[in-house]
Amino acid sequence: MSEILKLVEKHDKYRAGTLNLQASENVLSPDVRKAMASDLGSRYSLVLNDHDAYGGTRYTQEILEKTMELTAKVYRAKYAEVRPTGGHIASQVILLSLMQRKRNLLSIPEKYGGYTGYQNGYLPQMFGVQNYDIPYNQETQEVDLEKTEKAMKSSTPALMVLGQSYFLKHYELKPLRELCDKYDCTLAYDGSHVMGIIAGGAFQQDALNYCDVLFGSTHKTFFGPQGGIILSNDEDLMNRFRRNLTWRTMDNFHPSRVAALGIAMEEMSNHGNEYAHWVVKNSRSLGKLLSEGDVKPLYGPWYSETHQLGLSQKSLEKKNLNFRKFSELLEKNRIVIDREGRVGTAEVTRMGVTNMEKVADFMNRALAGEDVSREVGDYVSGLNISYWGEPQ
Repeated sequence: MSEILKLVEKHDKYRAGTLNLQASENVLSPDVRKAMASDLGSRYSLVLNDHDAYGGTRYTQEILEKTMELTAKVYRAKYAEVRPTGGHIASQVILLSLMQRKRNLLSIPEKYGGYTGYQNGYLPQMFGVQNYDIPYNQETQEVDLEKTEKAMKSSTPALMVLGQSYFLKHYELKPLRELCDKYDCTLAYDGSHVMGIIAGGAFQQDALNYCDVLFGSTHKTFFGPQGGIILSNDEDLMNRFRRNLTWRTMDNFHPSRVAALGIAMEEMSNHGNEYAHWVVKNSRSLGKLLSEGDVKPLYGPWYSETHQLGLSQKSLEKKNLNFRKFSELLEKNRIVIDREGRVGTAEVTRMGVTNMEKVADFMNRALAGEDVSREVGDYVSGLNISYWGEPQ
């Protein structure tokens, strides 16, 4: 047997026995996995104007078109683009389409959870633009509107990008839209972390009412394959985005991934509403339950409006731990979180969990020094992907 395949099998066995609370991950259904592993995985498709440059694409184009139609329907958008091979690629398309060299960009600061890619030295450097911070109140987890207007006066940005990697609360979009109109600035929403709960109707339902474009990745709260999508109600903007796909930011769009995304969209269309609302409910519930022990989440009593909780660094320091050491301690107990102090509920919700008492108990007892690995393994073995009314 291949040495790499052996490692893959070890990985599968290892992760199948863990409770995944990582905020940026989710689990694929068997049907989505089937599409990923299909013959499409070794095929190309390259649409040039009105035809495909490759033969043998009799069904590939139909899959692409149906997936785009379904994606637009799920997000209640006029136009959808599903070809970007990742959320970061979608970000490149947005900047390339909406920015000119030596223009300015506004985004949420990294220190307050903003995406690192928008910081100077990364995407702005690639496209010859300058990033400035959107003034943000960490205590309330809100954009400071008064200071933002001052920042817009001084920096005259061409584009404002909302969205965070550390994402707990919705934005008040109407006043931000008004500011952007006042200063001739395009408003974009990077929903990478929250695309699933937006699709399911549990978060920021007004995103496309006020923003020129909504885009992001498809594998966090959205339970699809790794990839990206772009949504807009503006035909001209969507045409600009599409011109910056083939030959500029990407080539082949990976047909197996698009087929898998289409299947995940069907699942979201049929069952996403209940899933998304349970994700948010589970986050709030877990926050309250953890707060009763030694694993202290931030921003009580509301804790979260999304799939994430933020942990208190100070509470861990009392146990001589930091985020990394706490993550390593939990992993020894078969509980997976990231090393950045985030806890996510998307995957466990997808696995049918609607009561977070055991999850909170496992985490608090692990922090207290107990070995709960066997109990966690037994608990995980009883979980299965939930289709919310259509159990597998």
